[in-house]
Amino acid sequence: MRVYNTLGRKIEEFTPINDKEVKIYCCGPTVYDFPHIGNLRAFIFYDIIRRTLLYNGFRVKQIMNITDVDDKTIKNSKLRGMELSEYTKIYTDAFFEDLKKLNISEFEGYPRATQSIGAMETMITGLLSKGYAYKSNDGIYYSVSKFKDYGKLSGMSLKETKSRIQNDEYDKDSAADFALWKTWTPDDGDVYWENDLPKGRPGWSIECSAMVFKNLGESIDIHAGGIDLIFPHHENEIAQSEAFTGKRFVKYWLHSEHLLVNGKKMSKSLHNFYTLRDLEKLGFDVIAFRLLVLDSHYRSKINFTLDILKKYEKTLDDIDITLKSYEKLPKGNKKGHEEVISEILNEFKKSINNDFDTHEAIKNFFMLIELLNEDIKSGSTDNESSEAAMLAVQKMDSILGVIDRYSVPDEVIKLAEERSKLRDSNDWAGADLIRNKIKEKGFKVIDLFGSNYTIIKNRQHGN
Repeated sequence: MRVYNTLGRKIEEFTPINDKEVKIYCCGPTVYDFPHIGNLRAFIFYDIIRRTLLYNGFRVKQIMNITDVDDKTIKNSKLRGMELSEYTKIYTDAFFEDLKKLNISEFEGYPRATQSIGAMETMITGLLSKGYAYKSNDGIYYSVSKFKDYGKLSGMSLKETKSRIQNDEYDKDSAADFALWKTWTPDDGDVYWENDLPKGRPGWSIECSAMVFKNLGESIDIHAGGIDLIFPHHENEIAQSEAFTGKRFVKYWLHSEHLLVNGKKMSKSLHNFYTLRDLEKLGFDVIAFRLLVLDSHYRSKINFTLDILKKYEKTLDDIDITLKSYEKLPKGNKKGHEEVISEILNEFKKSINNDFDTHEAIKNFFMLIELLNEDIKSGSTDNESSEAAMLAVQKMDSILGVIDRYSVPDEVIKLAEERSKLRDSNDWAGADLIRNKIKEKGFKVIDLFGSNYTIIKNRQHGN
């Protein structure tokens, strides 16, 4: 396997710290609102990292944080007149619903910031004692100038980092210094902790470092996030973590690019800000969004439009029809193509192992689909090819996760059987009425060879 490491900005061979065990930390959501589709692109990428490692026989321990205390969660919970925990639970639950809908694998853990305060206090106390942090009237800050390697991830000098951060009203020594702990103010209401540190709450970056330290240890293999987190968030994580432990924090830093909407950055003022719920309200199958994301390399920008999403929904229909048709294909004595299937599968693995290149992997997947379509057109296949093809489809989808495994209700199956009988008796008008009833129930009948048919989901835009 080869991966692009943001730290060093080059492709490297992937070698875990401890043989076949891989520890991964992924930057998760701040649960003050529903995730937007830009966030979801990163979460799909985290899933591909996991699936690819498992495909290659690695043991994976992967966690993703839930940021449930920060300025936004506190402000919004107060506006709603709700306790912080009550408010953040709404959006935490919604986040997990989105993961499930997008077929994103379950990770080993989802630590909450509010459940990791002790680890944060330990780190902050340690940084104070080592001279990397200092106290001020409004909190505890990390002194960036004390860490000689600050900027090694983003490639920026300390002077450049200072110019990127505007001076603010906080009582700190330098504009580049960042808050580890914020002193309580009345605006925080009842959100505060006071154990080893003054009454207050954590800063943003310390939360992630502490959750890594608590759940995965001092050094990990992979830290993943969106490209917008490189500076200052991930730069800050490196500084505080390595100053605290004296060890390398992360071996491989992986970052996914932005998702644009109609060629522009998402903005509520431009009315191009979509959540998964928005796409569902518009009648889309959200797995089409997953397929759209995977058809680009994670380090390439994606331009999202509803018209493009419609095309991917149609593609899901085509995949559905091919696989269901192939399953019903008669088995003859024709020459098989197990060798071709094996070659396609090998190319698929090479693609996905080349820095998680799902774009090229999907090309290989569709080469296999086209091979199945050739058999469908010829009217038969052979047992060996059929078994090899279905196994290859299963292996590829263990990475892609785009084959929609849904069940067809019994009532829809009975309607389809009734329609088939009407067709056999040349009652075309009656058959069309049944077809419409099936469509009303969210499915559609696809007529195949002979009297065979299959039932697939009625994707609104895949018709």
